[in-house]
Amino acid sequence: MQEKTCAEEIRDRIYDFFIKSNDFNGIPLRRISKEFNIGYEDSIDHIKKLVTENSVSIQSSSNPHIIGFQHYPVESQLKILDDAKGITEKIEKFGEIAFSVENTEYPICLYPSQNYIKANRDLSIYGTAEYTKQLALCEPQLSPKFFEIEVLERYSNDPRFDFDFKDYSGSISCKYDDNDKPIVREEDQVFLKSFGLGFDSEGNRLAVVFLRYLKDLTSEHQLFWKSKEITGGCKILEEYYENAIKGNWTTSYSVFSAFIGELNCLTELSEHIFGVRLFNRSFEEDKRPKAFTFFFIPTLKNYNDFILLLDKMLSENINKDFFRENIDLYELIPLMNNQVERKSKGTLKLLEEWLLSTYNHPDSKIIKDLLKPLKNVRNERQNPAHKISEDNYDLKYIDMQMEMVNSCYSSIRALRTIFQQHPKAKDFGIPDWLGNGKIKSF
Repeated sequence: MQEKTCAEEIRDRIYDFFIKSNDFNGIPLRRISKEFNIGYEDSIDHIKKLVTENSVSIQSSSNPHIIGFQHYPVESQLKILDDAKGITEKIEKFGEIAFSVENTEYPICLYPSQNYIKANRDLSIYGTAEYTKQLALCEPQLSPKFFEIEVLERYSNDPRFDFDFKDYSGSISCKYDDNDKPIVREEDQVFLKSFGLGFDSEGNRLAVVFLRYLKDLTSEHQLFWKSKEITGGCKILEEYYENAIKGNWTTSYSVFSAFIGELNCLTELSEHIFGVRLFNRSFEEDKRPKAFTFFFIPTLKNYNDFILLLDKMLSENINKDFFRENIDLYELIPLMNNQVERKSKGTLKLLEEWLLSTYNHPDSKIIKDLLKPLKNVRNERQNPAHKISEDNYDLKYIDMQMEMVNSCYSSIRALRTIFQQHPKAKDFGIPDWLGNGKIKSF
């Protein structure tokens, strides 16, 4: 058997390091010269040969230990390697511990090239774990994968999973019992650190996940997600990319967060002024109801669930005790034979009467218009509450939901502005993001 050249031995070491790593990592550049006991610049010359013949690829970044976004052209890699000959090593100490670091902001790690790994790696150990296979073949770990939005409903509708989401991102994991054991079978013990919001070429909402997170799904669930994958012309929501990849705080807020923020603020403001809360319940951002999102497929059932929830957050949430000292909580309904029925007034009727008697404005129509969206929710809620309807899929439900939540947000914001004009509200601080933040319908 012909003896391997030094370059071939280096190639095999790079390949071996990658396939045995826990997170599909590359081997640091300087480690090659130390392991093979050759000069640092000589080791780079060997690696340049391997890059030229397309059996090795390099990553140079603030975190080169994973293949981040892409593989770079051969010419760029050779230039980086030439420049790397001038990188020195420095020793840093942490107490009594000393360790060496590269004297550069962009260290280098080495990987098998995609051509070499595809020709030599046995993927049978990964079974049907489609996304783990892609990582094993040196696909960039931060490649975005797009999926039909319905992929999320398997987890959001199953109480055995923790389905957590914010304005434009979320996570999924299985739940555990009191003994810290998963309550699902082994095949369903999934963990998805982060998913976000994306769009297809026609502007329809998609779920987006970076490839590195998909490997934490079981093989069975990877296969399920693969069946829902969408390709071609898809884009990531800018806010999710900025936060997840660049680590930047965004100044945009979804209309859902803004609605909750205004509702909570109005609740606190009413108690501050009158000593009684206008709404019985406030909603913490990290515990908001699952259905309060755009993240689901446009079906009649999902729309109805959203309307029922919105009504519970609004008219059913209004505290009747808030009006007790100013408004009669009952009305007399004439019956036959000169009899009357004493009937409780609805919460929206109480709120309207209270506003008309308290808020001095020459045009009462303004109050009626302000409350119209809340009344529309109450009326819309009657269909799912009293009628059996066959479920159906229609993109119109996206626009209907968006119109409802935006109009209700505007109403609650206007109510907060009215309360804010009360003399006792002068020392009440309104969160800056509610007044000046960028509110978007993600």
